[in-house]
Amino acid sequence: MSLTDDLLSLYRVDSQLRGLRTRVDNAVHTLKVREKQLAGLIQKHAELESNIRQLTATVENLEGESNDFRDRIEKLRTELNAATTDKQYQAILAEMKVVQEQRDIIDEQNLTEMDRLEGLKVKKNELADQITERTKIRDLSITELSDRKSEIAERVEELERERAVAAGVIPEVKLAIFNRVAEDTDGETLSPVNEINKKRHEYSCGACHIEIPYNLVVTLLAGGKDIQQCPQCMRILHLEPAEAAS
Repeated sequence: MSLTDDLLSLYRVDSQLRGLRTRVDNAVHTLKVREKQLAGLIQKHAELESNIRQLTATVENLEGESNDFRDRIEKLRTELNAATTDKQYQAILAEMKVVQEQRDIIDEQNLTEMDRLEGLKVKKNELADQITERTKIRDLSITELSDRKSEIAERVEELERERAVAAGVIPEVKLAIFNRVAEDTDGETLSPVNEINKKRHEYSCGACHIEIPYNLVVTLLAGGKDIQQCPQCMRILHLEPAEAAS
């Protein structure tokens, strides 16, 4: 077999192997996306819980202040009933009015904060439901990833052995070029030479479609032992059976 034949054999096995691994990689990517979405919801839920705790403390403090004003008003009312002069009566009454106004401000603020608190609790419950659903979806992705790995495990082992055999007959330097191009092109390592005009010696790369120098085609036709690469996309060029036989 020629070097091109050996490279094509390796390419076919490598493509199958990459295809199977892509199925697992896609499942891994999906799982990571869903885990990130779930983590975002959990973080928002934790932030809401923190806000709820702080707001609850604020409401309790406001209720405490309101109760203090209430107690003060009750004490003033007792003093008002015990007042012996009009001047004393009016002074206590004026103070009661001021204290009541202060309590009204606190109570109004407290109502506003209680409404906010209820709103946060509603959002927290909604997030909890979303977390439950997202957890189910995340768990489904974990199962799918496990299934993908199990489905292809045996075939991957077979292909890895076949790849090792196919790679073993290719010189180390040539194999290094193949592996480098494979990584750079996501496995699209080889490209056929397309005939544009045989009489004018015009040929192009089947992958990027750029016209390639005729001397590369001549070298391929001669069955040389060197790898010929597209000057543009750097894929390894090979002739289709029809061109190789012509």
